[in-house]
Amino acid sequence: MRLVTYSRNHEERLGALLDQQVVDLQRAYQMYCLARQTPASLAGRFTSTITLLAAGDEGIRAAVESLRFIQTKPASRDTMEDVLFDLESVALRAPLAHPGKVICVGGNFPAPGKMSGPDYPILFLKPASTITGPGMPVPVSPVASNVAYEVELAVVIGKRAHNLVGQDVSRYIAGYVLANDMGDRLLEKRTSQWTTGKMFDSFTPLGPAIVTPDEITDTHDLQMQTWVNDRQVQQGSTGEMFFDVEHLVRYISTLTTLEPGDIILTGSPKLMNGEPAPSLALKPGDIVRVAVDGLGELTNPLQEEPG
Repeated sequence: MRLVTYSRNHEERLGALLDQQVVDLQRAYQMYCLARQTPASLAGRFTSTITLLAAGDEGIRAAVESLRFIQTKPASRDTMEDVLFDLESVALRAPLAHPGKVICVGGNFPAPGKMSGPDYPILFLKPASTITGPGMPVPVSPVASNVAYEVELAVVIGKRAHNLVGQDVSRYIAGYVLANDMGDRLLEKRTSQWTTGKMFDSFTPLGPAIVTPDEITDTHDLQMQTWVNDRQVQQGSTGEMFFDVEHLVRYISTLTTLEPGDIILTGSPKLMNGEPAPSLALKPGDIVRVAVDGLGELTNPLQEEPG
């Protein structure tokens, strides 16, 4: 399943991708319950990704069953008018707009002069205000003069997780989403902490969809790529990570309690074909496109920050 947030008629709603269409999950669930003549007791959980994840396995099962019901139901203009939409008739937004935590992993890939990993994952936080969605413009502040791009595989937490040592981490993962961990290189080096250059509004484009683990069965060999104005500037694989997804989730759970809807950005490749990747400074007017196998593509234009 591919969970999305879509906007139509100035209203944002929870949906799922179905080929080149978007299914409104709340309305699909209500239609499913009506057909089965059962109470739509979970309808209030289908208002956002966060509320759906908070419903746990029961909520996800209800979403999957509702989606299957729509797939098998004969479509007609009347019955599907508010349930099924052509993709081009809606606007996709960030599939997870207000995560409780945005936890980022630095130094998780080989880099020039750093071909071995650190003893422990290097972690930093970004505020939820950095989240934006597919196609949304990223404003560049006048104080940001060396803005960088970083394609990343992001992990979405599905269950409350604390101290997962010795446990099956996969049970706590709701899915995966494509992210672009943007930051200003110069501001990141202003102090010993990177957050100064990472916390600008909209500096974490996310999307287009949260892909559930049944569709991404192996996170250890996913190709990752970035283009700036159609010039390729990043290429790598999740197989290069020093700390894989399971290790990161388990380790972070020993430091903080992970909640449904928290996201972990797992790092970005620094080499292309064994050589240092190009290091371009983004500017207003540039268009950045990132891609990870199985997660689709995410494109965002940069613009001057409004005065």
